[in-house]
Amino acid sequence: LWNGFRPGTFDGCVSISALQWLCNSDVKGHEPYRRLRKFFQDLFNCLKKGGRAVLQFYPESGEQVEMITSAAMRSGFGGGLVVDFPHSSKAKKHFLVLYAGFNGAVPQGLTATVEL
Repeated sequence: LWNGFRPGTFDGCVSISALQWLCNSDVKGHEPYRRLRKFFQDLFNCLKKGGRAVLQFYPESGEQVEMITSAAMRSGFGGGLVVDFPHSSKAKKHFLVLYAGFNGAVPQGLTATVEL
């Protein structure tokens, strides 16, 4: 696998609303799970040991959430899913919180409006 970056280059990665596009299967022969595995393997390789990634995404279904999470965990990541405002159709946000090389605690999602 080669993504153009040396192994262990980055401390972290943030992605907003990009991950779900890897799940599309617009053309016969597209394999979303295989595409996700390649993405997560490359991400794991370019993160330093102890690196972190937070990927915000909009899944179409529970099966898509499971496919994304499974691909990440099978690629060596620890971590898991965080859902902010799980009972709101408009404010609900999904975050995949990943740890490279260790299994850190996953933060709790927000459940109410927070005033700053």
